[in-house]
Amino acid sequence: MSRKRRRMRRKRAGRWPLILPLAAVSILIAGSLLLLENKRDQGEKADMQEQVDFGESGERETQKGTLSEFYFQQLSEEEQKIYKSLLNCVSSHCESIEVKGVEPETVGSVYQFLLNDHPELFWCSGTLQMTSYPLLGKIKVIPAYLYDSEESRRRQEAIQKEADLWLASLPENGSEYDKLKYIYEQIVRRTEYQEGGKDDQNICSVLLDGKSVCAGYARTMQYLAERAGIFASYVTGTAKDPGSGKVQDHAWNLVKCDGAYSFVDPTWGDPVWSGEGERMEHIVYDYLCCPQEELFLTHTPDSGIVLPVCDAYDQEYYRKNGKFYESYDEEQIWEVLREDVEQQETKSVLKFGTAEAFLQAERRIREVILPEVVQYLGTLYGLSEVQYSYQEEEQLRKITLYWRYE
Repeated sequence: MSRKRRRMRRKRAGRWPLILPLAAVSILIAGSLLLLENKRDQGEKADMQEQVDFGESGERETQKGTLSEFYFQQLSEEEQKIYKSLLNCVSSHCESIEVKGVEPETVGSVYQFLLNDHPELFWCSGTLQMTSYPLLGKIKVIPAYLYDSEESRRRQEAIQKEADLWLASLPENGSEYDKLKYIYEQIVRRTEYQEGGKDDQNICSVLLDGKSVCAGYARTMQYLAERAGIFASYVTGTAKDPGSGKVQDHAWNLVKCDGAYSFVDPTWGDPVWSGEGERMEHIVYDYLCCPQEELFLTHTPDSGIVLPVCDAYDQEYYRKNGKFYESYDEEQIWEVLREDVEQQETKSVLKFGTAEAFLQAERRIREVILPEVVQYLGTLYGLSEVQYSYQEEEQLRKITLYWRYE
């Protein structure tokens, strides 16, 4: 059974066209002090988001609790000043801001870090227009917005209302893992992967439209996890389809769950498609609290970002749920598949710890175990014909069988 290409496409954000000054000079006078001035009167700020207060640690205090500003913490002191000023600007929909003594590339990089930390700033398009004045040692920065302040406020209210509905059944006394699993499942079940949407790079696409690409999936995961009081950050890079080998831009999440770091990719948790174009309504749990050893088989983060070691193997879904096998045990596999059939499970997933164990399992299951299980299923439910699907993913060392009982 062939696999439809994975849903990996992500538009590159963070481009910042540079407009040269009318009177260019050959000598660039570099300023010695980084100063940012918001050209809009502070009294005119629209209260567009929760009040935030940045401490020296880079954490932000919100009404929901203290959450880490992951990208903010990786900036220098001067860059953090730019970050804060840009945040004040775009939070209030100001038209422009002036930056002194810094290169345009730095402003652009800091702005991208800012948007990576703040999925709630959905009205920002991700681009900046800059006009450089070398003699004055300053840059005029004009953020681009998808919506005006009134429409942004309306959408913000709708998003908050929808997020409340999504989180209404969050396991109140559950662990952080239970809560992340719930959010992961909600995003997958409520979202259809679809390219080309106006808002597919932000949380509107998922929470308001139910259609998005990886950027929308990942930013929504970040937004809802933070609302649940769990650290989640936005990670960009590339991903390689295990079937086709095609590499594309991609976005996913770094999370801190029950004290340990791991990765979450809700886009790749969305159901795959069969070769006949039939949607298989199953959530893929390989990318829920995934350790880096597993994720980096297919995902490569962008360079320049310091990521923590993600080795929370006890949180990996298959290990946590007793579906992970360090070695191949034929009797054990037969018993697992028999129990799944007796309980009318719609799928059986077998994940192996080594390539050797997977290859042994792949051969023995197809040649010996699967025919016996199919015969057992037909006899058990009185079927003259048994329909099933068999899927191998060698790079992930995983075998999945999909069962039908009619």
